[in-house]
Formats: sequence, C-alpha cells, structure tokens
Amino acid sequence: MRAMETISNLDYPSYLKDWIRTVPDWPSPGVMFRDITPLLQNPKTFRILIDIYVHRYMQEKVDLIAGLDARGFIIGSVVAHELNVGFVPIRKKGKLPFTTIQEEYELEYGNATVEMHTDACKPGDCVVLIDDLIATGGTMMA
Repeated sequence: MRAMETISNLDYPSYLKDWIRTVPDWPSPGVMFRDITPLLQNPKTFRILIDIYVHRYMQEKVDLIAGLDARGFIIGSVVAHELNVGFVPIRKKGKLPFTTIQEEYELEYGNATVEMHTDACKPGDCVVLIDDLIATGGTMMA
C-alpha cells in the first residue's frame, strides 16, 4: 500500500520533465533540442506518460489519434491502442504513398511540410493530435 501512496502523490509533470534530456545546439546552433528517448527507455516513465493521456481522453468522444512524425507516432499509436481508436500518421513531405493534403510550417531552424492522407479522417471526426514536445508550435498549427 505504501508504494501506491508514493505513486499517487507523484508530481507527474516534474517527474516526466526530469527524464527529458536537453541537447544544446542540435540540429543547429542556438537550438535546445528536447530528447525524450530517456523517458521512453524507462518503462515506468513511459507508462505514466501514456496513462496521463489515456485518463485525459478516456471519457471523451475520440474517433482518432493523429501522431506527428516521428516521435508523435510512438506516443500516439500507443494511446490510440489503449483508447481502442484508430491512428493517423502525419508525416514529413513525400513519405505517404496515397493522395495527401499538406501544410508548410516554420521551425525554429527552418521550414518544413507535413502531410496526411486525404481519407485519413472525415468531417465531424474528433481527432486528438499528439506530438512529443512543443517548441514553437509550428508543427501543431500546421
């Protein structure tokens, strides 16, 4: 019972943040890259992260989870599985084989384009969009 009390009293945001590594000047000078691989490598932190998402959306009407290339695939596909809904990959330009729609956006170190299949979702679908971290918000806005 003591272990459950410790976990239930855990400051989840701080705990997860402690597992995110900062890599200065990557991929270019001045950028502070937030690397989530240490968080994903630890089964406890990965489970806590997924559980936070699942508990947030389990009572909501969610039709699909969309994950942004590429770390959003890792988190988003697991959340979709746990919620028993479909998963939509939103990829970097030129990676999807079917008809796509695309949107260009700005990064802190340049421009990029994301695409998804035109039939990935339909009007009225409730789609939860997941990425790993938000730097400028450009990818999410696209």
